[in-house]
Amino acid sequence: MKNDALIIDDLHHKYDKRENSNWILNEINLKIENDELLGLLGPSGCGKTTLLRLIAGFEYPSKGRISLNNIEISSREKFLSPEKRNIGMVFQDYALFPHLNVLENVMFGLKNKKDRSRVDYLLNVVGLDSFIGRYPHELSGGQKQRLAIARALAPGTNFILLDEPFCSLDMHVKIKLRSELPNILKGCNASGLMVTHDPEEAMSICDKVAVMNEGKIHQIDTPINLLNNPKTLFVSSFILGNNIIKLQKKGNSYSSCLGEINSSSVLQNANIKNMSISPKFISIKRSESGNANVISREFLGEFLIYKVIINGNILRVRTDINNLLNSGDKCSISINKNSYYFLYPGAHKVYI
Repeated sequence: MKNDALIIDDLHHKYDKRENSNWILNEINLKIENDELLGLLGPSGCGKTTLLRLIAGFEYPSKGRISLNNIEISSREKFLSPEKRNIGMVFQDYALFPHLNVLENVMFGLKNKKDRSRVDYLLNVVGLDSFIGRYPHELSGGQKQRLAIARALAPGTNFILLDEPFCSLDMHVKIKLRSELPNILKGCNASGLMVTHDPEEAMSICDKVAVMNEGKIHQIDTPINLLNNPKTLFVSSFILGNNIIKLQKKGNSYSSCLGEINSSSVLQNANIKNMSISPKFISIKRSESGNANVISREFLGEFLIYKVIINGNILRVRTDINNLLNSGDKCSISINKNSYYFLYPGAHKVYI
């Protein structure tokens, strides 16, 4: 059984200390196991960076506690300063020392600078062992971020915070480096928390993902479980990119802008208010008698994404690239057979 590297218990925080001011963070509870990489995912302004600052020790919590490796590091009663927490930090802008070369940057935080064994190991792991004499301005963006990761882990750190670490990199470098990150951490027996607003980034490499919005965590789960069982409308919309559609109950059934839906006998007495459906489960075709209109078209690899308006609802529809329509075209849309959608509240998964 794995031990917990980080435990956050009932954490609350606000910058405005007035009693009636809003919480920036509200009832945050999470655990990160040893050797686990957790993605903290959410839109800008949801509180991700504030949580990172609290873990790092740059802010005092308003309520609750944070423990690292079974030692309490933050609460109203106890507070360890950042330099005593042994937490590594990796920023999106690298934050390297421009006057120090690669080797000197990595060795900067070491107390015993005569012991280079971990430094040499890390430089080899991140692929910078042949660049030790170069300065940051002589490195590419990907090399700089590798250097930042090595420097964060060099002092024997076994927990690392990553704040949007790949957002400044071009796509090919980003994909390569993020695929290497879990192996780098496991090679150092380190755990990590990675902040990002990119669902693909978090889902591709993290063991678990915590989905956050407006200061609250909506769901913490494995990427597969988030896709198969999104607990809230926000998770369904933000992670899956689903359309959120309001429903009206009519007798024992529900109606939507896509027509009557199958709510099944189990849900007839439930107070269902919304459905969530993937753009790939909605079909679209040009029709002069249709009650929908195309607003815009976007190419997305092998698919087209249409934005359509129907009965005041704006929906996204994914279709084959050969199904060409133009802005302003009248069309008809419907739910595909052999698909599914979610009903909320309750996150009921309904198959068609």
